[in-house]
Amino acid sequence: MAVLLGLLMVGLTVGSAAAMSSSAQDPHAKVVVMKELPTRLLVNTPTRQVFIFGDILIDYKTNGNEATILIKNTTTDKMVDVVYMTSTKIDNSYLLTVRDSSGANYSIRTPINIIAPGLRTKQLISKPLINKEPSTTIAYNTQQHYWWDGVYFVKGYMIRYPHPDYEYYGIEPWDTVSIKGNKLTHLHFSNAKSAFILQVGPTALGAAIGAYFANVPGAIVGAIVGLAGGIAFGHYLLDEYGCLWIWFAWKWEYHWRWVPPGYVYEPVLKYLRIASYTLKNDYHLPNP
Repeated sequence: MAVLLGLLMVGLTVGSAAAMSSSAQDPHAKVVVMKELPTRLLVNTPTRQVFIFGDILIDYKTNGNEATILIKNTTTDKMVDVVYMTSTKIDNSYLLTVRDSSGANYSIRTPINIIAPGLRTKQLISKPLINKEPSTTIAYNTQQHYWWDGVYFVKGYMIRYPHPDYEYYGIEPWDTVSIKGNKLTHLHFSNAKSAFILQVGPTALGAAIGAYFANVPGAIVGAIVGLAGGIAFGHYLLDEYGCLWIWFAWKWEYHWRWVPPGYVYEPVLKYLRIASYTLKNDYHLPNP
């Protein structure tokens, strides 16, 4: 299957200097402040969560051994997908198996039961390192600034994972913004929306992001496994300001869909990176 979202690249792989400079620089790339993505938590119990993420409704149910996620588009009122999950304890770890309605199936071993009742994403990550105030000073001499996808990036001291430079673009943590790179859209969620994301279960969060940014067969289960697996192993989801970054790209083309079978002409996801997890990379870009 062409969709390879389940191939998780865990951690921060540093690209070579040649790879970093391979993209044309675009010093005129501008930040666009966006309207906040609609989010709302409708049901919140240890065994069930229902929430709105953009135009996607997620209905997540779990008993700790088995779980289901119903995914619905609130604009069209149509069911997007149904995801089935099981978590089996094997020695000192758990085998998470995820299957969607198209038959796409992925598995990953995790150190914890990722569908345990009451488990929330915020329990698996740390707090932000920086509270942005006018007097805040960052040690720039231990940071590295460079161009990636035509966008000015920063990494190093106090930077949880590489992302566009807040100072260079004048990005504020309380804004949701986007930057258009050479190939990708660089999307920054405000700290308020990022805080909402932490309230939901890690597999439900993966389903929401997969459905919103990559609504093609196999993409949702890949995002669930990739994101939930990365979080379970302790990798950062939010940056040093408590904000989430996502990078994505689409391209209109003909491609084969298994459900229903046949060729269709529609937007196809070419790239998806969530925080430090690259989940799809048809452009073969080096990690930032």
